[in-house]
Amino acid sequence: MNGQYDVVVVGGGVGGTYAAWRLATGPASGGPLPPDPADRKVALYELSNRIGGRLESLTPPGAPNLRAEFGGMGFTSANTIVTALVDDVFKLPAEPFDMGTTANLIYVRAVHFTKAQAGDPSVVPYKLAPGEQGKNPIQLIVDAIEAVLPGASSFTPAQWAKVKKTFVYEGRHLKDIGFWNFLSMNMSNEAFAYAHDGIGHFFQVSNWNCAEALPWFLGDGTAAYRTLVDGYEQLPLTLAQAFGAAGGSVYTETRVATVTQDGALLQVDLDGGPAVTAKAVVLALPRRALELLGPETVVLSDPTVKRLVDTVSGHRVMKIFCCYDSPWWSPLGITGGGSATDLPIGNVWYWGPNGDGNERSLLLASYNDTLATTYWEGLASGPRFAGAPPADVDPYWAEQVPSDLMVQEVQRQLAEMHQVDVPAPYSAAFKDWSHDPYGGAFYTWNVGVDAETVARRMPQPDPAVPLFVCGESYSHDQGWAEGALDTAEQVVQKLGLEQPGWLATKVT
Repeated sequence: MNGQYDVVVVGGGVGGTYAAWRLATGPASGGPLPPDPADRKVALYELSNRIGGRLESLTPPGAPNLRAEFGGMGFTSANTIVTALVDDVFKLPAEPFDMGTTANLIYVRAVHFTKAQAGDPSVVPYKLAPGEQGKNPIQLIVDAIEAVLPGASSFTPAQWAKVKKTFVYEGRHLKDIGFWNFLSMNMSNEAFAYAHDGIGHFFQVSNWNCAEALPWFLGDGTAAYRTLVDGYEQLPLTLAQAFGAAGGSVYTETRVATVTQDGALLQVDLDGGPAVTAKAVVLALPRRALELLGPETVVLSDPTVKRLVDTVSGHRVMKIFCCYDSPWWSPLGITGGGSATDLPIGNVWYWGPNGDGNERSLLLASYNDTLATTYWEGLASGPRFAGAPPADVDPYWAEQVPSDLMVQEVQRQLAEMHQVDVPAPYSAAFKDWSHDPYGGAFYTWNVGVDAETVARRMPQPDPAVPLFVCGESYSHDQGWAEGALDTAEQVVQKLGLEQPGWLATKVT
């Protein structure tokens, strides 16, 4: 493990594995790297015992054809780098992501109705203003945005760039307004409550930078979602495998403590092992993981750079999966996709049957965030739920089994939401992304931040020091794998690599 490298990449998520793969395979023209990738020495260090970061796809016990996506679940055609990698470079099997039908449920304020009835004033239990009646939760938010920015749903990136730079609302630029503030200015409190409850997530309408939130919210409204047949985690796993095949070195369960200056090189100090040196270091890490590096870490210890690091905030998100012997939701007309509720379970998503005569099915029984996550954390201690596979058979699923009390409460809320007797699950697992080193399932720009300026600066915070940062945290595609890949591509181009021919869109 000891030695000198051309580049050390820290972080084995999708951004880190992409950067490592590109650095090990792409020709360079200028910069500190040997022009021929065969002459380069690149290493990737990952803290955990797995590659994938916040993409984690586990196979449920007894359902080999299903995947529990504990992190990111899919991508759209707007995600140009992901799409090119999946379809053109690695040809990974992909399929449409099932978004459900109008038979899926909304259960709010103790009233049950289907998504087909989401705009029916006689059913919806909110006192909406006359102009708000007849609209579903998403339409309420879109209309509130378009009341201020007519036609915003079809704005081009160039139009959004102009809006962010020049548009003034209530005497302030949009970056200086929170998204929640903006919505509250343009819709009734009851409409906002219905939008929040009916979506089932608060993070989508929370008070983050409005200039970034508006195009983010409207950006995927018409895009078709897809996912990988073998799980979204296959993307970073494939990148890591291709990196290894090109001669790169992957080290898991290795903590990078600090990165310091060593003459013309950077020294990477490792817990429990000798330090290594590199011409350049790429930190493919979210904000919280950057903060966990030693305080003497070069560049990041600079007060100006610390302020850049602080420009985003992580969102608490938890997922709780339950496995059932059969899809008990089928008699309700639900075949897949998601349902929403104002109960702490938040969002519920359905998969199965497994196929090949196997009726076992998978339920994302709770996709919750923000305050609701703290509700489930209060139930996380105590005896574990039975039904976990042996650790030597599936260590990842086994280590994520929830408490028995958590599963009991999930079952109670599922029964209330669906108005049926919910059978006992035979297995369950969960993931809370608010824990270190993640600090959240994804990050968003804080109010008052000029995101364009920070996003240009963060890939190399100090132009005089070859320390680089990539990941979705400081991207314009926060919450998406595309954001991590876009910033990683920016970093490798700063290191002298040419943009690959398979990537048609120019990354800048």
